Amino acid sequence: MIAAVLLATGVGLGVKNLGDQNSTEEALRLSAASNAELQRKLDSLSGSTATLTNQIASLQSKVDGQPDPAKVAAGAQPSVFTVDTATGTGSAWVVSSDEAGSELITNYHVVKETWRAGGRTVTMIRDDAEYTGTIEQVEQAADLAVLSVGEKLPALPIAEKKPAVGDPVLVLGSPLGLGGTVTSGIVSAFRTADGTKEMQFSAPISPGNSGGPVINLNGQVIGVSVAKYVADGAEGLGIAIPAATLCSVLSVC
Repeated sequence: MIAAVLLATGVGLGVKNLGDQNSTEEALRLSAASNAELQRKLDSLSGSTATLTNQIASLQSKVDGQPDPAKVAAGAQPSVFTVDTATGTGSAWVVSSDEAGSELITNYHVVKETWRAGGRTVTMIRDDAEYTGTIEQVEQAADLAVLSVGEKLPALPIAEKKPAVGDPVLVLGSPLGLGGTVTSGIVSAFRTADGTKEMQFSAPISPGNSGGPVINLNGQVIGVSVAKYVADGAEGLGIAIPAATLCSVLSVC
């Protein structure tokens, strides 16, 4: 009877030990599975982090690649002049240049009185420098004129592509004789008035801006300031002669 009890006790002990071993193995299996799942999530998180880092770097690259309007304006300023005549002031910009001299564009109405009076020279001013400009060509219908100076000056490139409505623009010139002035806006519309093609823009302009360049953020000329619409409550209604018209009328492009 004692042996039987002992045997029974021994069997009982044997079963209990086997159960403890199975529980330990199951715990280890679950722990390994949990670790594997955690590692999978960690790998996934690392991949997401790397993707996010790449996306941020790509966005930063695009931001860094955007033109800086201040730098664009500073680069264009040396090519823009105040035109001083006996009857007022306007603006002009260098369209071509070589060792023999430079050609500049302005509006005909800026030099009209000088031209009609038989005069052929105007004063070109930029900062403290003054040059004598010669009126080489006028196109009254297009309101354009070509001036020349005997100095090699930095020229502005003309855009080959027509801008889109909404594209940003910078307008340079000498409103009220204030040389070195820059205003900004967008291309507002393209219109045809009395058979003449016009580019409307929102940048503020004033008397004296006539003849100055309207440029894109690549520093390329897309138009020539010529006028603005004025009415009670009206604002930002500047008008420019499109670059395409300039190139079709004058032999400077």
